[in-house]
Amino acid sequence: MKRIVIVFFIIPFIVSALNLQAFAGKFVSESMAQIVAYSNVLLIFIGIVLSIKNSRKIPYTIKLWFWFFAIYYSFGLIGNFLHYPDAPYVKTLVPIIYFIGFAFFLSYDKYLKLFSKTVAYTFLVSNLLLIYFERINFSMDVGGIYEYSLSRAGGVYGDANNAAVVCLLSFIFIHNVFDPINLLQKVLKTLGLVISLYALFLTFSNTGFIALLIVLGLTYHKFFNPKRIILLILFVPISGFLLIQTALNSPNLDRVQKNRIENVINVLTLRTDKVTLSERDILLKNMLNYVYENPFIGNGVYFSTDIRGHNTVIGVWADAGIFTFLFFLFVLFQYYKNAVLAQTKIRYFTLSILVVLSIFMLTLQTIINQPYLIVLFAYLSYTMVKDHLVEQVY
Repeated sequence: MKRIVIVFFIIPFIVSALNLQAFAGKFVSESMAQIVAYSNVLLIFIGIVLSIKNSRKIPYTIKLWFWFFAIYYSFGLIGNFLHYPDAPYVKTLVPIIYFIGFAFFLSYDKYLKLFSKTVAYTFLVSNLLLIYFERINFSMDVGGIYEYSLSRAGGVYGDANNAAVVCLLSFIFIHNVFDPINLLQKVLKTLGLVISLYALFLTFSNTGFIALLIVLGLTYHKFFNPKRIILLILFVPISGFLLIQTALNSPNLDRVQKNRIENVINVLTLRTDKVTLSERDILLKNMLNYVYENPFIGNGVYFSTDIRGHNTVIGVWADAGIFTFLFFLFVLFQYYKNAVLAQTKIRYFTLSILVVLSIFMLTLQTIINQPYLIVLFAYLSYTMVKDHLVEQVY
């Protein structure tokens, strides 16, 4: 069974999380990239067959995802027939196959902990590669060394916001999964946290910086008491002002990077008229036009991704109509409800993950169509089941 875990589930996750398929396509051939993709799907399929027999009851929230997939494709395929017949149907099934596979794989208690550490280590490796790529000015977009200095690090994903998601998740998993018992382990854990935060800084992601503030509040909630809150009120604005001014006056940051910092300040100070959205507002308005044209059926599976809507939540509506959209919100609500009802340690751990995924759903279209991210929802379901939420399993 150990070999089943490593070969049929862990390896496909690592390959997906480190975007090795894209590397194969860039530096070997497109044929090799397809071989990598099909091999991963085949491994997951075999893993499902081998693990399904002895798997335990599936949590309620995972069953909701199965219903969501059914509703999404029921409406979405009608939309494809009417409006968008050329969708890459097979490609859209890959994250669903991963999710189903991990829904059975993670039903084994002993593999839940193994997967937690796998996520932490893999995302940390992704952060280390991001830092290294930034140092050598390597960009996945061009498949090599970029001729101009990179303003934002995209890491193995070639996209700063996707990289920021992994930086934050790396921080959350390292903080919660590892419990050091000696000085060396404490130093290594602290180093991992610092690497994750530094990698996040290199992305210069406005969304990432704002999500970080919420994650820090959830992660270090025990720190907050009346005396410390007063000290924070006095200390944070002063120290924050000094750090921001240092950054804005630094010759090591270019104009784009300084603009990103100023944008975060505008958000935090509620100066919304000065907030720049990197044209995502234009992309959202464009997608909403299609939503208004076909609000009930939608425009078809994969449509929102094809038009680069950069919004997972509204993208569901654009793809498969308002009923699918409302059901998707219901699924997310169930996760938040169960997280809030969990015991303290599990509560803040799961809430931190949900906050990161939910916030980036508003600026990215990749949260539920990337295998290494959608499987985290299966992981969250079993993590909250392990916390003995009575209503989780039916």
